[in-house]
Amino acid sequence: MSALSDFFTQLGQDAQLMQAYQQDPEAVMRAHGLSDEEIAAVMLGDMEKLKSLSGDDDCKAYLVISHGNGE
Repeated sequence: MSALSDFFTQLGQDAQLMQAYQQDPEAVMRAHGLSDEEIAAVMLGDMEKLKSLSGDDDCKAYLVISHGNGE
């Protein structure tokens, strides 16, 4: 399982992590070892890139939490 997949699994299971992520998603992703490319894909909501980076051949969809970037 990729770091990205691991992170999203943990995010879905840990309410405190989710709260921290909602406050500062980029910092939380960096602290959990996600690459710049992974972080950019999440921040942009690029589902195709997320699928590619996760290595999920079944194209599992990830919940990308709105981080209030004003877009």
